[in-house]
Amino acid sequence: MKRLRAWIGAVVLTIPLFMALGAEGVQAAPLTDVPLPLQSGADQLVRPGEQVSVSVGLQDAAGNGDRVFSEAFTADGRMRMNDPHVTAVMTISCTAAPGAYEVRIGSGGDRNPSEVTRLWGRVRVAPAEEAERAACARRVSELPPEPQEEHWPADVEWPASPWDVRSVRAGREMTVTDDLEMGGDGDVTLTSPVFTRPVVMYGAKKVSAVVRIRCDAKPGLYTVVWREKGKPSKVWARLRVEPAAPDCRDPAPTLADMVERTTPWLAAGICAAALAVGVRALKRRRRARPPLAS
Repeated sequence: MKRLRAWIGAVVLTIPLFMALGAEGVQAAPLTDVPLPLQSGADQLVRPGEQVSVSVGLQDAAGNGDRVFSEAFTADGRMRMNDPHVTAVMTISCTAAPGAYEVRIGSGGDRNPSEVTRLWGRVRVAPAEEAERAACARRVSELPPEPQEEHWPADVEWPASPWDVRSVRAGREMTVTDDLEMGGDGDVTLTSPVFTRPVVMYGAKKVSAVVRIRCDAKPGLYTVVWREKGKPSKVWARLRVEPAAPDCRDPAPTLADMVERTTPWLAAGICAAALAVGVRALKRRRRARPPLAS
């Protein structure tokens, strides 16, 4: 009985202490890692350093690459495709004064005075003490960079944008398509360190090509470079390579591949041979020329 009374007493004494610690923990709890959804037309209460998100369906007026901005944000957000939504994530500035701020959506690119924007909603920044703002600044400085990868629906031709990352197994093939008519028939060559060979894009209304991923390509994220005649090259697409099947084998080089690889060496050999013949002919002419009379 004495032990039971002692145990009950310990529990009774612990409850207020637990409640006090619990209340303190709530006040000092770190900000949530999941961005707070900001609904259209909402007037949302937020805290300095908190992250908010704007998300719309694929059929909404907001498009991939559009900006979401507010004076309360540390930086503009970018709408990025993440099937089945287009989403932007923003961070509330640690120095934002308490009050209401508009959240607007504008077209992609830099802001300009004539840009047409639309009101999405508002955020109301809660008051914060100096110590909380200092802790906010430290936390925001440690946030990871905003992900730039986009995940488009599988039925959309790849690449829909330079950050439209699709996964492909090493040894497999992918079809690349340019729907924007940026390149002409036969004018564009695509290269990547994981392609078995560079490919040329062909087509009348739109250009496309089939690329094959090398069996020995290591898993990871890779770029695809666009090279068009008379223009500087650029990163045009990205893809993620997954491990190859155990029995993966690259196809044997075709005659066209062998000609393409040997042509530079053949041209260099022809030039060297022609130069040697010219030098020998010049020497013979010099030897056959009669000496000048003194």
